[in-house]
Amino acid sequence: MLEGLKLAWAHGFRQVELESDNALLIDVIQNGLAAGNNCSEIRLIHDWCSKDWDVKL
Repeated sequence: MLEGLKLAWAHGFRQVELESDNALLIDVIQNGLAAGNNCSEIRLIHDWCSKDWDVKL
């Protein structure tokens, strides 16, 4: 998921939709619980999801 977000950003995609069968991961990312999470990858995913994806290039 993290690498997909980075790749989408690098290629200029600004309207992306994430899907996962891991409901807990999605809940953690959506509800901001990732900031206090011990797993650095989950925090990074949250940070990437929080980027300003609506920027017009």
